[in-house]
Amino acid sequence: MRLGKIIKKCKTFVEIKNFLDFEVKGISDNSKRIKENFIFAAVKGEKQNGESFIPTLSKIKKVAIIVSENYEIKSKSSNFVFIKCKSVRKVLSEVSSIIFTNNVNQKIAVTGTNGKTSVVHYTRQIWNILGKNNSGIGTLGIFFNNKKIMKSDLTTSNSITNHKILSKLSKKNCEKVIFEASSIGLDQYRLFPIKFDKVAFTNLSRDHLDYHKKFDVYKKSKSLLFSEYTKKNSVAVIFSDSKYSDYFKDICNRKGLKILDYGRKASFLKIKNIKKLSDKFFVSVDLNRKNLDFEIEASSEYEILNKICSLLLVFAHKIKKTHFKIIHKLNSPSGRLEKIYNKNDLQVFIDYAHSPNALKVVLQSLKRLTKRNLILVFGCGGDRDKGKRSMMTKIAVKFADQIIITNDNPRFENPKTIINDMIAEINNENLKKIKKIESRERAIMSSINIIKPHDILLIAGKGHENYQIVKKKKILFSDKDIALKYLLKK
Repeated sequence: MRLGKIIKKCKTFVEIKNFLDFEVKGISDNSKRIKENFIFAAVKGEKQNGESFIPTLSKIKKVAIIVSENYEIKSKSSNFVFIKCKSVRKVLSEVSSIIFTNNVNQKIAVTGTNGKTSVVHYTRQIWNILGKNNSGIGTLGIFFNNKKIMKSDLTTSNSITNHKILSKLSKKNCEKVIFEASSIGLDQYRLFPIKFDKVAFTNLSRDHLDYHKKFDVYKKSKSLLFSEYTKKNSVAVIFSDSKYSDYFKDICNRKGLKILDYGRKASFLKIKNIKKLSDKFFVSVDLNRKNLDFEIEASSEYEILNKICSLLLVFAHKIKKTHFKIIHKLNSPSGRLEKIYNKNDLQVFIDYAHSPNALKVVLQSLKRLTKRNLILVFGCGGDRDKGKRSMMTKIAVKFADQIIITNDNPRFENPKTIINDMIAEINNENLKKIKKIESRERAIMSSINIIKPHDILLIAGKGHENYQIVKKKKILFSDKDIALKYLLKK
């Protein structure tokens, strides 16, 4: 497509300088990938500003550069076409959508502090059962039907990747797509200008404050999915029991969206009772004023809630009692309260919980199952929200009987500093529960050495991840593989 046509199609206001029309062959926000006939988006990040790399492109002909409206064009840059705008990220995403067109029939997105990955995973499974060509895009990667076709380093991929993959999926006759929509992804326009047919909110608690700084800013970023990424006939699936559900419902009402809520306080799908029965749960709900009871094997209550959310996203207001039979066919995603060992009266779980509320929920769930001691191995990430570190340890000592604090992804922080932050506000009595072992492998090995029959061990924080981030390096590391290595020796 020619540059002039792309600019004409762009609805976001832009100002063009030094216009020269040419056939666009690619787009990138990485200056090292720019070639002749490319568009370069000079994005300003936390550490680097793409505008500072513009001089490195001086020898390349026919390049269009998306820059901020305040960028001063220098005489040496006269061979570039400049696209000046208020938000480089927003224009990058819209231009990407114009270059990489798609005709996917139904697009869905789910947001929330916890549960996004599970809801995407369950929704994909339901579509597979129904025989629909589908895709799930999120933390676990990019899937087409039952096959993983691409890895993902982000919960919500960058805008170029998102639009490029939608275009590729169209060519595969993909009918339905569901995205995980993170607060950062929404704030950075990574899904712009998609208007979703269905959107969902699972819950909200403290997370990503290293980026957003304030909780209200974090909450507002989540709400963008409902205020900016929906259309007149979009459907919103809302978890009514969140204390922030009214905030999201108010936005939906102002937008005129159809709301399908679920939970104990819900109007549409009201949960009357969830009761633990040995290794199963008894669930009683009212659906359109009709009672429905069923039993389900699950590790936790929130697993059931996420499956219900997925059913609503697939069937919406047409959901029937018979659809609940599908719940029994759904398997949980890797690393989400995943039971990796259950022999000799020993149970070992791994979970991705890396926020205070997520850790609280998973520990509460396992505490109900524990006949003897609940043992926890966990850490906190470096270069991330420091305020949640002591909060997570306070939650840990409340529910766990024995705790080993270890490294998570230390990144560029000193692991000792992270651990000291984690225990800084813990009293002497609770400190007796805690053991500090920096090496994550040795921490896992130590936990397996002390586990006894009828204990439950939870290794939290990394879940499905198969690496640790230490400074600039990604080191291969899997909680599951390491735990099973030592469990087989026990």
